[in-house]
Amino acid sequence: MSKHKLISALGAAAVIIAGAGLLSAFGIGGGKEHEVSYAARGSIAGSIEESGDIEGEHEYTYFARVSAPVKWVDMKVGDVVSAGDKLLIYDTEDFERSVSEAGISREQSEENVKGQIDRSNEYSAKFSKAVAEDEAYAVLYALEREYCNSIDEGQYSDNWNTSRTSDSINISIADKNKEIAEKQREQAELDEDDEDYKHDYDELNEDIAELNEDIAGLREQLASLPPTELTPEEYEKANDTKNWMDDITWNWTQSRTQRNNYETAILNESQKEALEKQTDLAKSKEEAAIYELSKAESGVDAEFGGVVTECNVKSGNVVSEGTPLFKIVGSDDLKVTVMISKYDIGQIKTGQRAEIEISGMTYTGEVSRINHVATSEDSDKTKVAVEVHIDEVDENLILGLEADVTIYTDEQEDVLLIPYSGFYSDDGGDYCYVIEDGIIVKKYVTAGIKTSEFVEIKDGLKEGDAVITDSITDSQVGEKAVGTVH
Repeated sequence: MSKHKLISALGAAAVIIAGAGLLSAFGIGGGKEHEVSYAARGSIAGSIEESGDIEGEHEYTYFARVSAPVKWVDMKVGDVVSAGDKLLIYDTEDFERSVSEAGISREQSEENVKGQIDRSNEYSAKFSKAVAEDEAYAVLYALEREYCNSIDEGQYSDNWNTSRTSDSINISIADKNKEIAEKQREQAELDEDDEDYKHDYDELNEDIAELNEDIAGLREQLASLPPTELTPEEYEKANDTKNWMDDITWNWTQSRTQRNNYETAILNESQKEALEKQTDLAKSKEEAAIYELSKAESGVDAEFGGVVTECNVKSGNVVSEGTPLFKIVGSDDLKVTVMISKYDIGQIKTGQRAEIEISGMTYTGEVSRINHVATSEDSDKTKVAVEVHIDEVDENLILGLEADVTIYTDEQEDVLLIPYSGFYSDDGGDYCYVIEDGIIVKKYVTAGIKTSEFVEIKDGLKEGDAVITDSITDSQVGEKAVGTVH
C-alpha cells in the first residue's frame, strides 16, 4: 500500500497556530466554538511511498561463442567479479587440430593450383613452339613438294621430247626403207635387154645407197637421243628428296598432334578463376578455423564488475555455441523497481527526486524509467513498474534487498496552505468553511497539491483566512461562531 506524507515549512505551521489563538482571543460576540487554522504560506511536497528490491541497471547474459568442452570455470551465484576477470576457459585441442588440418588443406590446394597453372604455362609454351614448327614444316613441305614436282615435270618433258624425236626418226627410217624397197622393186622390173637397163639399174643402186646412208644417219641420231630413265645420280637425288619429304611429313604430323594435345591442356581464364576460388575457399576455411581458435583461446572475460546471478555451466561440460553460460548484474549502477497503482501513476514523471531507505540508511535517487506496460498482481490490481536510480552506490547495497522508496511527485515553495481536515469536495467543486466577522462562510477554492496533512490553495482564499477544521455541515453556514485552538 502507498501512503502520502507532507513536507511543510515550520513557519507556515506556526502562523496557522498563532492565527487560531488570535481569533479565539478576539472573536466577535458569542457563538459556537469551532477549531480553526489560519491559511498561511509555506512549502509543500506530495510523495508516494512504495517498497521494492535492489536490482542492477545493467544485466548481461554471457553466451558460449564456440561449441567446445569447458576446461575451467570457478564461480557460483552471488560471487562478485571485476571487469576483466577470467570467468571461463575452453578446451582448445579440437580447434588447434582444425586449424592444422585447414592449413594443410590450404597448402595442398595452393600447391595443386600452382602445379596446374605451371603445367598450363608449360603447355602454352610448348603449344607456341608446336605452332611455329607446324608452320615451318608446312613451308618446308611446300618447298620440297615444288622442287619434287619440278623434277618430275622436267623429266616428263625431257622424256616426251625424246620420245617425239625418236618417233620422228623411226618414221623417217621406215620411209627410207620403203623407198629402198621401191627402188629394189623397180630394179627387179627392169628389162635386161633394154639398152638403158644398166644405166637405170646403177642409178637405182645409187639411190638405194643414198637411202641407206640416210638411214644410218638417222640411226645415229636415234642412238644419240638422251635416255628416258633417270641416271643413278638423278635417281639418288630424287630418292633423297622423297626421303626428306617423308621426314617432313612425319615431323609435321607429330607437331600437329602435339599442338592439339598442348592446346587442350592449356587452362582458360574461367578455369584459372575456378582454381583460384578453390584456393580462396581453402584460405577462408583456414581463417575461419583460426578465428574459432582465437575465440576459444580467449575464453570468457567479465566485461564489467558485478554479481553473478545465474551460473549454468561447470568444468567438464560440453557447451554448444549460443548456450547461456551465466548472468552478471552490474554493481556500479543500481536501481529499485517499485510497483505504482493506477491511482498514483499519473503523478510520476522521470527525473523526480526520490529517497531510498535500506537497512536504516538513506540514499538519494531519481525516477529513471516508467514502464509503459502495466501488469496485474495476484490481487488482480493493475500496477506499473517504475525504476528509481540510486545516485551513489556503496558496499552496503546488496542485490535483492528490500528498500523503501519515497518519490516526491510535486514540490512547491511559498504557496498558500490549509490543513487537510478543513478541506471538502462536492459536486460544485472543492471548498472549505471559514469564519468571517464571526459568521460561518462556505468558500469554493481551487486546490493544488494535496497530502494527508495539508492542501495547497491556488484560488478562493487569502493568507490569514480562518479555516474551520472540526466537523461542520452546510446547515451551519451563516451561524455565529468563535474560532479556538485545542
